[in-house]
Amino acid sequence: MHDVLTVEGATLTKGTQSILKDIHFQVQTGEVHAIIGPNGSGKSSLLKSIAGHPSYALTSGTFYLNQQPINKWAPDKRAQNGIFLAFQSPNAIEGVTVANFLRTALRFHKPEQKVNATQFYQDLYALLEQVGLPKDFTSRSVHCNFSGGEQKRLELLQLLLFKPKFALLDELDSGLDLQARETVLQTIRTLQPHTGFIIVSHAMDFLHQLPLTHLYLLQKGSLVTKNPSDLDAVASLIK
Repeated sequence: MHDVLTVEGATLTKGTQSILKDIHFQVQTGEVHAIIGPNGSGKSSLLKSIAGHPSYALTSGTFYLNQQPINKWAPDKRAQNGIFLAFQSPNAIEGVTVANFLRTALRFHKPEQKVNATQFYQDLYALLEQVGLPKDFTSRSVHCNFSGGEQKRLELLQLLLFKPKFALLDELDSGLDLQARETVLQTIRTLQPHTGFIIVSHAMDFLHQLPLTHLYLLQKGSLVTKNPSDLDAVASLIK
């Protein structure tokens, strides 16, 4: 049985600024949805609002997780119920190591499971290798003096560790070399059977390599459904 994330009639504001109007779409686990559009069209805002970012307000419409309204859920409750947001520019957390951050997050994410330290590190080291990070990366403070590639690889590591129901990826491919981008693609393919993806990207070559099931064009606050096979034609409409 598929989990379902639904955006129904979402109209979004930030302060006094209107960003999105009457947005409708639905994502099931196993699907890969891509949203393209010009800079400033509201793509990142949409993903952040689904994840519960407090800077964005729904003036109308509802977000549903498996038919349950989540508008009033705090970001941590949305995360605990399987909604994961990969940020473009994650915040640094001085003095908190990557290992402690991930272990604490895993305890919160799966409170019913005891996180055995030995097993945790075995799993963590295997995932580090999978995303191309060294073992000593775990002793560094979270996102402090990380390169852009290291930031994106840590997001991939969290995806593989938490295995969310829904992954909202905000330009996770941006600024990566070909090898790192292939790691992003492989991570998506690995998780796709049990995870639904909403992916924002400006890179058409990257999007062409994804197993896209749905495509949307976001312009002037409105979302239009397009055929994934028409990706290049849709991209040419972006101004």
